[in-house]
Amino acid sequence: MSEKPTLLLVEDDDFAAIVAVEILSANYQINHVTNGHDALQAIASKTPDLVLLDVDLPVMSGYGVCRRIRDELELHDLPVIFLSGMISDQDRLAGYEAGGDDYLTKPVSADELRSKIKLTLARYTEQRSLKADLANTFSTAMTAMSSASEVGAVLQFMRSSITCPDYTALCREVLNTLAAYGLEASVQIRGQQPEVSLSSHGPCAPLEASVLTNMSKQGRLFEFGQRTSCSYDHITIIVKSNAKSDPERHGRMKDSLAWLAEGADARVIALDGAAAIVRQHAALAQLNVSTCDALQRIDQRHRNQGIKSVKVFEDLQKQFDRSMLTLGINSSQEEELATMIQNAADQEKSLFDGGLEIASHLETLLEQLKKAGA
Repeated sequence: MSEKPTLLLVEDDDFAAIVAVEILSANYQINHVTNGHDALQAIASKTPDLVLLDVDLPVMSGYGVCRRIRDELELHDLPVIFLSGMISDQDRLAGYEAGGDDYLTKPVSADELRSKIKLTLARYTEQRSLKADLANTFSTAMTAMSSASEVGAVLQFMRSSITCPDYTALCREVLNTLAAYGLEASVQIRGQQPEVSLSSHGPCAPLEASVLTNMSKQGRLFEFGQRTSCSYDHITIIVKSNAKSDPERHGRMKDSLAWLAEGADARVIALDGAAAIVRQHAALAQLNVSTCDALQRIDQRHRNQGIKSVKVFEDLQKQFDRSMLTLGINSSQEEELATMIQNAADQEKSLFDGGLEIASHLETLLEQLKKAGA
């Protein structure tokens, strides 16, 4: 049996810690510390698989602990889930800025806590698997773009984005282009198809995805901390850059980011339009099939009614001929009745002949529909 994943629980509330251990101990090995200093020492001694980090800690806040993990211990991909009684958007944004993967508000249910830990560990495993592939992709992009200018990189993206078949491929193309600039980024695409959020390390953590959504409401360009976001109707890009110390370079970076986002936004519109055409074609094809079936049924019913009508008049004629022998009417009356029946038969035949012409039109229409659907 494989060893249980190790969780480091950083919680100064004894009761909350006991509850968390009770919830998680069946599936995980739990190490519990009560402050940030002990947490950093425990991580430096043996890196856990995931950190559950209270925000309101003595001496050093959970945000400070997370920043130390990311900056000093250089554990950029160690999963960190904040546990906090603070629920404002500003608090969640602070958790994202500090480097957290998710942010749960107390009291959290047992099912939600187990589910969030399971999903975060699964995403961590996937990110590690994708990291090597993404590094190779970035290396290839850097080599290909090394002699190109920043504008040339954007133009190359415009050409490459045309072949992107879906949102995920377009996100990766944006990330590859930004990697050629040496920028770490995350991208969210929103349109008529399911939303996609990706970062340089793989699928975005829930907190990062929520921040991308929030940044889409902050205008075209928005700067916070070391990050800059750029949003259009269907895309938001957040890049991390320390280029603010060089205003000229920072300005070029924002210009390139805006061009890149605008081009990607146009491609999203094109992808949605193509998807709509595919759906319309499928709907028309189904309508064509339904129409053919309906016309075939109408044609067959018309033919069956014509056959039955002929049979009715044939039976009537036979009954009339037999009745003439027993009714005791004179020849003049017999001739008058025969004339009435014949007139009715002629009228019915005329209607039937007209129906045959309709049937011919139906057959022609059916053939045209079949050719159109082929």
